[in-house]
Amino acid sequence: MPATSSRWRSKASARCATMLRDILLRQFPKLVDVPPHTEAIGGAVRDILLGATPLDVDVECDDPLGCASALGKVITLGRGDLTVYRVVVDGRVYDFSRKTDLSRRDFTINAIAVDLTSGDMRDPFDGEQDIGRRVVRMIHARNLEDDPLRMLRAVRLAIRFDFTIDDATATAIRRRSGRIVTVAAERVTYELHAIFSAGKFRRALRLLNEAALDEPLFGYSIDPSRFPSDDLSLAAAYALLVRDPRSFAERWRWSDALQRDVRTLQQLMRDPNLIALYDAGEKLARQLPLRAEMPDFSMKPLLNGTEIATLTKLPPGPQLGAIKRALIEAQLRGSVRTREEAERFVTSSA
Repeated sequence: MPATSSRWRSKASARCATMLRDILLRQFPKLVDVPPHTEAIGGAVRDILLGATPLDVDVECDDPLGCASALGKVITLGRGDLTVYRVVVDGRVYDFSRKTDLSRRDFTINAIAVDLTSGDMRDPFDGEQDIGRRVVRMIHARNLEDDPLRMLRAVRLAIRFDFTIDDATATAIRRRSGRIVTVAAERVTYELHAIFSAGKFRRALRLLNEAALDEPLFGYSIDPSRFPSDDLSLAAAYALLVRDPRSFAERWRWSDALQRDVRTLQQLMRDPNLIALYDAGEKLARQLPLRAEMPDFSMKPLLNGTEIATLTKLPPGPQLGAIKRALIEAQLRGSVRTREEAERFVTSSA
């Protein structure tokens, strides 16, 4: 990745812009025959400048449906001026839309366009230089008002690329942070999931707190210093942050599986005994923050239910189930290690 802005300024030459176009066409070969004045814009251009390999590209042209139809089966997303025509070919995603004013985009690093025929590059807001400076900078505060989700996206971009959010942008976000709750729940959840899946939990909390987005989203001001862990799973991150997972899940449209995992982890955090961890299963239990001791998840009960019933002469029911569970817990603690010890344990427990 680039280390200095001077290196990036040198890329502004026509030769380097043409090289950028050639890289785009290698990554997305279906764009070779697009009509004149068709431009790649946004994330794919940004990612290539960062040295990454994009798997999707936004393309703007005069006839987006015609361009998309020439590539393959079209999926229509959105409506009106915001309609996007998507085509997926060989694992690459091509999104076609009508040309828009670059000044309407969210951040300068996403407002760079490359003509796929001439190779000319448009960068009216110095987005290339901001990539070199490793800065997320808004184009205009009104763009945050047009789509308040962009405030949360600024945090995601800063987390993903290890960028900073420039002061003016951070101030503009703080002043409008309460509007994040007006955005469709699914869109907010997508951004939050991406933020908390990046393995940079404490930095994410700091950025959310500095942007004043924590209180409208989570209902309180988060103190990042309270959370020493960093590389957490998505469920573990939410388990630490969300005070009422049931209502939070309903508000932000979580999946049933995520809600279940978060609630289970919170219960384990309150009562982290070995039998509870064993019941939760290895995959979930190992997501538990700050938990050093783990049960042996490969352990099998030394006696099954039928054998315990024979030894104790108990009928199926709660008492038999309690003895079986007590045996498992004794095995986890290490106080019962052999079949003979297990038999003595259950007969003495009957």
